[in-house]
Amino acid sequence: MEKKENPEDYGKVFDTISISKFYNMKHLTTTMCMVLLTLFAVTAKAQINQAAKPSLFSKIPTAVSLSKTQLSNFFTTAKGENILAPLPGGLMLSGPVVSRVSKYSNLETVVIKLAAYNNSLFSLSKQTDAANNITYVGKIINPLYADGFELKSNADGSYELVKIDIEKILVTCNQ
Repeated sequence: MEKKENPEDYGKVFDTISISKFYNMKHLTTTMCMVLLTLFAVTAKAQINQAAKPSLFSKIPTAVSLSKTQLSNFFTTAKGENILAPLPGGLMLSGPVVSRVSKYSNLETVVIKLAAYNNSLFSLSKQTDAANNITYVGKIINPLYADGFELKSNADGSYELVKIDIEKILVTCNQ
């Protein structure tokens, strides 16, 4: 007896072949995506170890005391003039005033380029409140070096420059 071919059987065969191709392509696509993601992850440089920056103020104590009088003297020098301020611990703040800005009536900032410390910048601001109390804030920073100083006020009203780690303050941008 001869078997008759049923056209519906051909449809089932093609459906089975199409489904198996679909699943094979789905797995192939997933596999290719995983391979590409792995290659990108292996070749990506998320964090590059950079050489440690040298210390600029290694011979200076970690804290240097300043009086309010010493701080106010920085604001008597005009832009372009040189200033010389020897401080305890061997810290010598000398150089030209590169910027002097008065913002509002109660805020004044002076920036001094310290040639003795590889052109580090000493930025000092003076703010006067409504009761004529004066507060100072400032930093000595050079982004090429690992250390610097920050001006902090003490509970007794005195000020001191405290050594800081620049790496924790300035974020390095890699391009």
